[in-house]
Amino acid sequence: MEPQEEKIVVIARHPNNRALLLQSRLAAEGIECFLSHENLLQGAVSSGVEIKVKKSDVEKALRLIEQSKAEHGEQKEAAVKALRSVRRILVPVDFSDASNKACSFALGLAAKLKAEVKLLHVYYNPVIDIAPFDTSHAYQVNLINYLHEAEQNARHQLINLAKDLKAQVKKKKQDIKITYSLTNGLAADEIIDKSRKYKPGLIVIGTRGIGKQTGGFLGSVTARVIEKTSAPVLAIPESSRFTKVENMKNVLYATDFDQSDHLSISRLIGLLHPFDTNLYCVHISIGMRKSWEKVKMETLKHFITKEYKKFPIQYDMVVSDDILNGLETYMRNHSIDVIALTNHNRSLLARLFTPSITKLILGRISKPLFVFKSVD
Repeated sequence: MEPQEEKIVVIARHPNNRALLLQSRLAAEGIECFLSHENLLQGAVSSGVEIKVKKSDVEKALRLIEQSKAEHGEQKEAAVKALRSVRRILVPVDFSDASNKACSFALGLAAKLKAEVKLLHVYYNPVIDIAPFDTSHAYQVNLINYLHEAEQNARHQLINLAKDLKAQVKKKKQDIKITYSLTNGLAADEIIDKSRKYKPGLIVIGTRGIGKQTGGFLGSVTARVIEKTSAPVLAIPESSRFTKVENMKNVLYATDFDQSDHLSISRLIGLLHPFDTNLYCVHISIGMRKSWEKVKMETLKHFITKEYKKFPIQYDMVVSDDILNGLETYMRNHSIDVIALTNHNRSLLARLFTPSITKLILGRISKPLFVFKSVD
């Protein structure tokens, strides 16, 4: 009976030049490596080249590939830059309890990080979009008067909020610069536009619960801001009982082994380092634990521990039938105050961030949520 051929497994996908370099590296370590598009390497393969090895070589090959990434130093350089960038915090507000919590969080972070805070209020009435077309003078006058009144009311509320926050800061003898900006339009679009111009190191946004359709910020706005901005976002559900950032003791970073985990965790540590905080790096394995997951976690732990020796981080892998169930159980068992993750279009966790599911996670878990954008 002839021996059965060993299964060939895809372990990575990279651009052509990178794939060739990795093939040479693996071959030098005695690992036979196959490229799926060898005949097309001279052409433009937009999706990249698949790197394949024998199943028995998977763990060793993955370790070598992860080591190769670190040797380039790109992640470390990006992480150092990220730590220096948290000097501006943008806080979209709608004068609700949810945005008041966001302001409280922002001031707590700003005091520790020596950052400035900019409040942003977007005033808008969707009824204007569906008003019937009318060229009459009366209609035009009423519309102009309405817009003027809406702007004046919004400006008055925003100025009063800024005054109240400055008074709080003064009472605590803190030195925090607080400014504000007022604009008219669609909430998500204006927040995204302001983020591009202001370039904050963090956006802190309060989110209302499911079913509250009376204006303010819903999960869909938060999801769009997360999708379209490069800045990290801290989303605070209205139902969250955790109100003071100074009391933040246990933070969970949920990893799906995105290529930007190193950068995201570095950014998170940059935000957390002034606080007395424990960080838990957790991966939820669906159904069963895979061998490659262990390699990825070991590699991530190696690089983060090497760079942040004094920052306490616990690394765990949890098997569950569902990501949210796994997260909820772990959070209960470890008294987690805040969760964090990287949002990536190709990530399993990214499925949580369609507009409808964002409402679900923020409403179901009811914990402040840090979201970092993956860097391709």
